[in-house]
Amino acid sequence: MAVWDKTLFETMYSCNGWPYGIRGSSRVPRFHYNWFGMIPATRNVVDMYVTMPGFAQLSDVAIIGGGYGWTAELLSTYSINAISIDTSPHIINTKDTSEEAELRDYLTQLGFDPDRLNDGPAGIRFMSPDDPNAWVNPWDYWLRADGVRTAVTVVDEDLSTNGSRRNVRTALGNNIDGILTEIVLDSMETENDALVFIERCEQLRPNPAVNVVHLVMDGHSDPRFLSYTKEQWRALLDANGYNHWVVNLRGTILSPGG
Repeated sequence: MAVWDKTLFETMYSCNGWPYGIRGSSRVPRFHYNWFGMIPATRNVVDMYVTMPGFAQLSDVAIIGGGYGWTAELLSTYSINAISIDTSPHIINTKDTSEEAELRDYLTQLGFDPDRLNDGPAGIRFMSPDDPNAWVNPWDYWLRADGVRTAVTVVDEDLSTNGSRRNVRTALGNNIDGILTEIVLDSMETENDALVFIERCEQLRPNPAVNVVHLVMDGHSDPRFLSYTKEQWRALLDANGYNHWVVNLRGTILSPGG
């Protein structure tokens, strides 16, 4: 099974450093898996989650494959306590560090001066005057104010044993009323791998009333992993008796049996 190291995260996720408006040069840097760039897409997913039946009434949620916990962070604005469960060495080893050095190195590799970003090449500003952040130092909003990558608990557990699942329950105060997985099914190399993971989620589930929700990318093209559509994931779950939910990044929600 693939190891979710820094290289793989950067292969799977990239985002525009300036989402509001750009002028001057086409050489706009595209940041990878970082807080500032991922928060807009994460907010869209969270907004979708809270429209699901009963979701806004949840209190304690486990997010499997939740990375640095940015989904959990946004769920807290709905008074939902959530933690991230992730086994990636990249996530676990860097969750308490700043992203600044990595972003500076990436910009330098692309030929930018990290301290003169608003000047642009030949003195042309990259950011549109209409951008609400056009006239401030980009570092003032690219980085979290607390200086780290996450404000939530990240637990290093793979759910493969009773002890591992118990550690997740303990981290949530022994109460779980919702389970989410983030793009984990899409990182499986075989259908059997997917079913093993799904069963681990089922075993973490305290009772059938607790919804398990899988976020999928809907037929991505990476040849290393399964490229199932949301309908194919829905069919796999149903065929194996799992009444879990499936949602995709475009906001489509497929209920059990639906």
